[in-house]
Amino acid sequence: MIRHKEQPAIVVENVRRTFHSAARGRGILGGLFTRSAERVEALKGISFRVSEGRCTALLGANGAGKSSLLKILAGVLQPTSGSVSVAGYDPWKERILHRRAIGVVFGHRSQLWWDLPIQDTFRFLETVYGLDRETAAKQTARLVDLLQLSPLLRTPVRELSLGQRMRCEIAASLLHNPPVLLLDEPTIGLDLVSRIRLRGFLRSLTSESRTTLLFSSHDLLDVEGIASHLLILDEGRIAFDGTYDAFRMRQGKNSSVVSLQLDPPILTSLLDSLVRLGASISSDAAEADGCLTFRAEKERLNGILDHVLATGRLLDVRIERPTIEDVVLSLYEASDDHGALRNG
Repeated sequence: MIRHKEQPAIVVENVRRTFHSAARGRGILGGLFTRSAERVEALKGISFRVSEGRCTALLGANGAGKSSLLKILAGVLQPTSGSVSVAGYDPWKERILHRRAIGVVFGHRSQLWWDLPIQDTFRFLETVYGLDRETAAKQTARLVDLLQLSPLLRTPVRELSLGQRMRCEIAASLLHNPPVLLLDEPTIGLDLVSRIRLRGFLRSLTSESRTTLLFSSHDLLDVEGIASHLLILDEGRIAFDGTYDAFRMRQGKNSSVVSLQLDPPILTSLLDSLVRLGASISSDAAEADGCLTFRAEKERLNGILDHVLATGRLLDVRIERPTIEDVVLSLYEASDDHGALRNG
């Protein structure tokens, strides 16, 4: 196993990445000539650290800078300014050591040979990484067992389903037992069973092997199922860096959505009293069938329910805590109202 030169596993200091694109004029002739050069800043001086053995989810809307950041950590892109250390190595000054210290899976790019059986690709990668036969055989057997690849080893890559190929991609990225694994949308396009299996494998990878995992995803169930830490980008800046629970508290989401089934009709006086007790009720919350839905902070909920019970009109109650989708959505709604979010 490759040894780390320092802790933490990933260090990003004041990294900026700027792209320049040519803006064309309008019309047929305008398209033939460059009118101006546009400067797009994908990353705007971001800094963060990821501890060894931590599983971090990288979230953000399209264009937030997720792909640029992952490519910089993988050594594919070089930052315009700032410094990066992955597993203790500079991705550009120590290219070979850095490559041996990371595993990378980008969903749209495959490291598997399309016409070769999986086992032949594995042997080829073992040679590329200079692994001795005994070490390679043990690691391959472990990954084949954990990812349930045994029936696929003699199958050409072109005949695999997307879920099967993704499991093989992850195995290929871990053959040399890297301390850091970078994944871009690891569960995209997978069926439910494949997603569940992959999430379980990634959880065990960080807990048992102490592998540091950083992955991007638009599937927030992946975040809840795998990650212990969130790194959220917004317009090239870090909007949040911390645990999911800390994020919920920071966004003021220590509340629940409450649905009451009442003996109709719902009286205006009842709505007014619930608002005074702390219920957040929208104009369309009350329905004709006696269903009332509102949001309430945890510390106010008991008082609200006691008041409704005292009316003798309560037939049923359902309480739901906000999902991570609710919390992340509130972040971007705040961004729409007040501009780009700021860390802290």
